[in-house]
Amino acid sequence: MRWSDRSSRHDLGFGPWVVSCLLLLIPTAVLGALAYRLEAAPLAAGAGVQLLFVLVFLQAHPVWRPPVSASVVVLYLIALGWAWLPTRGTADWAVHVGQGVLLLGAVGLVALHDLTRTGAEPLRRANKWSRRITFRSHWPLQLADCRRLPEADALREAVADEPGPALALLSDPRPQVQTAALGALEYRPHWRPGEAELVLRVAKASPEPAVRAAAAYALAGVRPAELIEGLAGFLRDPAPEVRHAAAEALLWDGDARWPSARDAVREALADPKLAADGPLFVGASRLPAAAIADLTMWTAEHTPLAGRAVQTLIEQYQRGLLDADRPELASDLAGQMLAAETPPALRIELAALLRDHHMLGPDLLDRMTNLDQLGPMRLFAAEVMLRANPNDPDGVDVLRGLARQPNRELAVQIGGILQNVLGLELGLPGGGQLPAPNSKAAADVARRVLAWANGATPDMIRPTPGPQPGLKGGSRPPFAGLKQTTILPPPSGERPRGSSAVF
Repeated sequence: MRWSDRSSRHDLGFGPWVVSCLLLLIPTAVLGALAYRLEAAPLAAGAGVQLLFVLVFLQAHPVWRPPVSASVVVLYLIALGWAWLPTRGTADWAVHVGQGVLLLGAVGLVALHDLTRTGAEPLRRANKWSRRITFRSHWPLQLADCRRLPEADALREAVADEPGPALALLSDPRPQVQTAALGALEYRPHWRPGEAELVLRVAKASPEPAVRAAAAYALAGVRPAELIEGLAGFLRDPAPEVRHAAAEALLWDGDARWPSARDAVREALADPKLAADGPLFVGASRLPAAAIADLTMWTAEHTPLAGRAVQTLIEQYQRGLLDADRPELASDLAGQMLAAETPPALRIELAALLRDHHMLGPDLLDRMTNLDQLGPMRLFAAEVMLRANPNDPDGVDVLRGLARQPNRELAVQIGGILQNVLGLELGLPGGGQLPAPNSKAAADVARRVLAWANGATPDMIRPTPGPQPGLKGGSRPPFAGLKQTTILPPPSGERPRGSSAVF
């Protein structure tokens, strides 16, 4: 949310809107009353003209502040002249009262206009709201809610030109007062030398996460590289709310600020202590193009940097597909998924994202099963095809080709598809949990998958829970620590092999 949004002239509440309407209606009411009393048609015409001006200025409240106040002063002077010309020489007291009301209104608006323009009136209001914050005795239960106090909102508007009163509150030792003062400075676009540095020092010295988060929002508009780097340092703050606030603040005008924040973002994504945080910039605005390029490059590096970079990109693409404001996004993601230069981890996640949005058509699936694609990509496409049609011959052929590769991890995943999608019993546990690739269970599954790929029937690859017919158990119990093994019959048409394992 930008500073201009925070201080919108149209979001002042019902009370100021009523005051604006009254100030605009006074000239109309005075001319209308005089026209009724004196039965003068010119005065009635003047009241009608003033009413048209009311309709013009009605959406410009508050009308007592620059730049609208100067136009309203002219409106009062026009009404004063209209009330004076038709009533010259009249001794009626009502005429003099009406003219006096219009004259005093014009003079009052001129004085208020000058006070506001010179800064005296905003400073008076800022000091008033600062005192109210200082002497407040009842605070919200959550410290972060102090940013949203009515006094903080009023102070934000009053310090639009002079932040001194809000900065003075930062010397108060109470975190509630500091949070409210920082809330009044949120997304401030213009800082004089030393002001933003003071906010950064207060944030680094505060033990309260709410104060540090409020300071991050206040620094969202800084421009110097050293201040942007200081703000980006909060991406590694111990408190998650502070990290979220820093990420959101950094993306305000992110195109110009990304070069200064890039290294700090990389360090935050690569921090092992923050690996469980998931994607960065969750819910924030669209990432700059330079940030997308850097994150794509980082997906090919070590963990946790690669994993969190992938999660951040997928979260951004997910919101882009949901917003539907870029019709070309789906095509761009498909091309990126098929490109050989795209890091493998990102390609698989892009395929899953397109699948979830029902954007993997037959042509795209066919291209994903080409031999020049990665094994995991071909396996992903085969699973999608077989879930749509378990009898799809192309999907089965892709599985058979992948099953013959000497890759136990891939074989275990194929076994999961065979059992959970095609209904072949391979001895995998229920619930979709696959055994670790280096386990004995994985080796058994890999042998059965290879047997299936070589044409074995389901009966031949089904695991045997007990001893085979014709074999009897020993007369003594097995030794402690040893496991009984199951001897699998060889595929039909093949000679029995030795005891060496396939993998």
